[in-house]
Amino acid sequence: MKANIIIILFLMAFALSSCGHDEPDDPNAVTRVQDGNGKVFLENGLLVEANLNYTQNDLINALTTYEWERDYCFYYDNKTISNKTDISAMPILMHTDMTIEFDFPIESARLRDMSVSGKQITVSMRHDPISGSYYPDETLTVVALDLTQSYGRIVMDRKLSWDVDGYLTNSLYVRMVWKAKMAN
Repeated sequence: MKANIIIILFLMAFALSSCGHDEPDDPNAVTRVQDGNGKVFLENGLLVEANLNYTQNDLINALTTYEWERDYCFYYDNKTISNKTDISAMPILMHTDMTIEFDFPIESARLRDMSVSGKQITVSMRHDPISGSYYPDETLTVVALDLTQSYGRIVMDRKLSWDVDGYLTNSLYVRMVWKAKMAN
């Protein structure tokens, strides 16, 4: 009888302690749609089929065979995905000579070099001894690479270090969608 009372009291204590939501929400918890299982998310959380399983050689081949033009971009964090939006000072063109062009007002900072390591592109500023400007290396993560005879799309992310109203700073990214300039 004493053992039954102890078990009942233990179960009641467990039930009472597990009810409710006493801990605050984790700001780092991802509550938006996510990439995976052959799909990537685009603007407004739209999931589309995509090739997530490409190699470094596939990426280098795509970058050195085709010119790439940024189609659009959008913000996202752990909770929210925006609509297509215009974001300044972002890359706009990737050239077959492994350079990347930015939408940037300072001429010497527009064209930068790219290098590929795995699924990441490192963007480095070209050395210009007469320029007084310097921009640190940036890392762009290529999430998906879709390439056929008539179609090319790259989906990549850039972690942001500045604030954007309505988004969590510690998990803020810009996702860029690129299209290949295919020969007609």
